[in-house]
Amino acid sequence: MAVFRPSARKWRRRQFPTKPDALAFTRRLVQAAKLRSRRPVTVPSISRIWPEDGASPQDIALHSAAPLRPSPFPCVPEEPLVAPANWRDLPKTLAKPEFPEIKPEFVAAAQPEYEGLSPRYIRSSWAHIGYKAMGIYRKLYLDPPKTGLPEGYNLILTDSGLATGATHIFGVYPYPSSETPDPAARRRACPSLRREVCLYPTHAVIWAAYCSKLPMIPMKPTKLKVFLDPRPGARRASVLRLPIVPIAMPYPPTFFIVMQFVYNFRKSSFVNMVLPCAGYGLPQDHLVDPPTEVTMPLYAEALAKEYDLPHLCRLAKNVHGTYQNMVALGVVENRMWDALKYAWETVLAAMECAEKANLKEVEL
Repeated sequence: MAVFRPSARKWRRRQFPTKPDALAFTRRLVQAAKLRSRRPVTVPSISRIWPEDGASPQDIALHSAAPLRPSPFPCVPEEPLVAPANWRDLPKTLAKPEFPEIKPEFVAAAQPEYEGLSPRYIRSSWAHIGYKAMGIYRKLYLDPPKTGLPEGYNLILTDSGLATGATHIFGVYPYPSSETPDPAARRRACPSLRREVCLYPTHAVIWAAYCSKLPMIPMKPTKLKVFLDPRPGARRASVLRLPIVPIAMPYPPTFFIVMQFVYNFRKSSFVNMVLPCAGYGLPQDHLVDPPTEVTMPLYAEALAKEYDLPHLCRLAKNVHGTYQNMVALGVVENRMWDALKYAWETVLAAMECAEKANLKEVEL
């Protein structure tokens, strides 16, 4: 029976290995690095990141596959707008200032396909297109001496998130302190000061149709790369690089409330988010809104039962902060201002009910 013997050439290679070629070895290292870079990125399941059950209004980023979810702002601010004893010093109404008109060239710059459409038509019909506000994608922290944002940022999105077609990222940060408006002076006064910047993927064209104080936000080319996960049942993710637009706001915690109205055009959603109440909520919008004299007393009584006067003063900061943001943006849509007026009058009526309830308890 024949016995298998390796060839002499193979035997010589095993016994006497030759000296490795430096150029070939370097080439193999480069090829291995390329193979590693082409391996698909493991994308976690969305159900483990943003569960739909019991999600808060700000956890709407269901189209994102980012591994980290930023904590949303609390529904009730931690600090009150005024002391409970001074709530009657608040203004009865929040007046809408005079704003310049929306510039059609700003709308065309943000989305050239919308050239020729009136801003009012874009605002009223945007909710029927099907786009949804994605909410906070990530929070960045700028440490001194850094004062600027990067020009672009990478979003990790699923196919449904990619279909939303976001064109820009708004980097929302608070106004600088009025005491030290100069960045260099702030760094000297507070060396450890960190500026929190919230990133909101969005469509610049709808903001150009709503806000008269925003600068021109031109359309810029985006970069897209798709990653496939070979595991069975895994999701595919896309990395989309979008330009960042820095937006300074007087009260960033309620920026998403304005953003939500910009996308859905719903007064009920706006009021229910700025005045969260488990016992009552404004009915969904219809062709004809329900009478204010019917819904407002019910809403105010429910708020007074759920919150005491100090908590209502904290809710008032939600409404007033949203008002400040709308003024800073130059929102021209009257329906949003009607919703803000309703929320402000409701929280004042709730304070009145809470104070009367306190007086009755003292008399007893």
